[in-house]
Amino acid sequence: MDTVKKPTSPTRSPDTRAALDTFFRSFGFTQDGDLSLLAEWTLGASGAEPRDALALAQARMEDWLARALGPSHAGGGALLARGRAAFVLCDGARWGAGVLTQGPAPVPVELARAMRASVPVPAPLPLPTPMPEQQLVLWPLGELFRRWWRAGEPDVSISR
Repeated sequence: MDTVKKPTSPTRSPDTRAALDTFFRSFGFTQDGDLSLLAEWTLGASGAEPRDALALAQARMEDWLARALGPSHAGGGALLARGRAAFVLCDGARWGAGVLTQGPAPVPVELARAMRASVPVPAPLPLPTPMPEQQLVLWPLGELFRRWWRAGEPDVSISR
């Protein structure tokens, strides 16, 4: 009797894998083994389309970043952006993909401490402000001469 071996991972389109690789490369992962492990961690046994796979990867990374950064940094809508910046700044990819995929186990203390210290400070929201009125001087040398000439006249002040 012949045995048929099933593939261990579901068939995925190359576009899905490319989208996941691009996403995880933005966190600093470059090793093919790490990228494969992260793709498997993201999709599990499902073969999703690139858009769905990317949304799932973002959700999983947000959950992991919320655990790693703690409740003080978990609030706000920019967790993924700020968490990615902290992960890249503290070179979290050197810990390998296993640190992300270890499930509900706690994040290593050294990594969590380094990430919390690397979280960028949020910038204030830009507010509209009035722009000061500007004068266009087409001939700067002539403007300088005019000011010098008028400086000798009484009751004329030079503003600058």
